Amino acid sequence: MDRKMIPHLRRVMEEFIKSDSRQIMLQRPTLEKTPAGGFKKAAWNVLPEQTFRLIPYKRRLTDLVRAMASGEIPHIQYVLVGLWNADVQRMDEFELDGAYYRVQGLEPHTAAEEYTDRKVAQLVVLDKAGVDWVQP
Repeated sequence: MDRKMIPHLRRVMEEFIKSDSRQIMLQRPTLEKTPAGGFKKAAWNVLPEQTFRLIPYKRRLTDLVRAMASGEIPHIQYVLVGLWNADVQRMDEFELDGAYYRVQGLEPHTAAEEYTDRKVAQLVVLDKAGVDWVQP
């Protein structure tokens, strides 16, 4: 992509996000090493509020699905779209309208901020904060 286009794409993306934006405070877990050599969640860091747009899952974004007799069911129910410099990482969680979400992953091309106009986080819905996924 031509680097001259990035500022223009970022302005368009900012307007797209603003058109149906949500203010979200992500919570990021800190990990503590266990005696067995693994890790467990310890304290949660609450990040400052950021502007995102919550969008239902679309197959074109990823193929993370589970095959069922009735067809394929996505593990990723929603994506969270933020500006190119949004502070979002895998395993961040948040509550929105009584539902709990966890960032399962980021779109691959969002790691190089200088070449992108957005960050897209793939989300899963949780039963409650910090625990199991809701099974579709």
